[in-house]
Amino acid sequence: MSNERRDKGTGSMTERNGRWEARYGFTNAAGKRLQRSASFDKKTEARQWLTARLAEVADGQSADAGSITVGEYFEEWLGSLGMAELEAATISWYRSAVQSHIIPRLGRVKLSRLTPTMVEAFLAEKRKSGHLGGKGKASLKAGNPLGPASVRRLHVTLRKACDAAVRKGLLNRNPVDLADKPKVQKADATIRVWTPAEIVRFIQATSTDRLAALWRLDAMTGLRRSEICALQWSDLALDSGRLSVRRAVVIVDGIPIVKAPKTDRPRRSVDLDVKTAALLREHRRLQLEERLRAGTAWTAGDWCFTNEIGEPLNPNWVGRRFSKLASAADLPAISMRQLRHSHATALLAAGEHPKIVQERLGHSSISITLDTYSAVLPNMQRAAVDRLAQIMEG
Repeated sequence: MSNERRDKGTGSMTERNGRWEARYGFTNAAGKRLQRSASFDKKTEARQWLTARLAEVADGQSADAGSITVGEYFEEWLGSLGMAELEAATISWYRSAVQSHIIPRLGRVKLSRLTPTMVEAFLAEKRKSGHLGGKGKASLKAGNPLGPASVRRLHVTLRKACDAAVRKGLLNRNPVDLADKPKVQKADATIRVWTPAEIVRFIQATSTDRLAALWRLDAMTGLRRSEICALQWSDLALDSGRLSVRRAVVIVDGIPIVKAPKTDRPRRSVDLDVKTAALLREHRRLQLEERLRAGTAWTAGDWCFTNEIGEPLNPNWVGRRFSKLASAADLPAISMRQLRHSHATALLAAGEHPKIVQERLGHSSISITLDTYSAVLPNMQRAAVDRLAQIMEG
């Protein structure tokens, strides 16, 4: 065995049994120290390979696709996301997808040998083990069932990571682009909703709950639970019966984080009915009493809905509390998202224009509103025709 003496930091070359092994080390974007090696028949080939790899490291390319595995590369990719202009919740989602699903299943595959067929088989496996319903926003922890939308988002994670590998020269083409995209069956948002009578039952059943104002506000406005938890008293103009949606609370790695909406559309004004405004005034009075009782234990802030010591509510807790109250009222089991759909469906069924529903819900375009609640629209058409006939017939 013989070695070629090289300067520190320029790798090493070792002759073993007539073949030359080239080896070098580097620190990836996540700060982890890694090593790569390859064997060649000739010393000149080993030197050329090592020189090229060291040049890639100097240019920010941490390894060549010939030796790096999917697991190693995706860990590096996750480490580089902190430098990208991505929301913390998006990075958290990518991390969960990679560490809980992609690496356990594909981690040992060489990145250069990742094929469209492998990608399709991986997504098909996740689709078979998952359920058929849902919006795909459930936890991506290993073992949890994945809905079609979550499988689609796994596909997006794979594609974005491999796009970065192509840009770095680690892959010639993105194998995910050549794979068939998982199909997400369009769900009818109006299948599992409460009728107006059931909404009234829920409001009545929760009228003595500490958060009665929250439940009525949600039922009568269709706000997202993340938006309700982020409401501050300065967002409410109760005399004029209007609130402003300016922020949302999202959960990142189990921790609630307040963020501004991505676009101007979710930042909107929503009109309130008289009884909801009155109940919010009463909630404000009760909150001030709680603050006096808590004394120095009260958490400073302007939040509308808090726990008994002034801390803003966790959206996940609010969702669980809603389910318990609905069950106690012997109402059909729905989520707070479906309560939002119930609000929109009730408005449309009452003949309200879809544009108004879009503005209240904060959809980015009216086409989203029309697509989401398409099942309600035929009834609206019938009612419109009947009204037109009445007008024409005098």
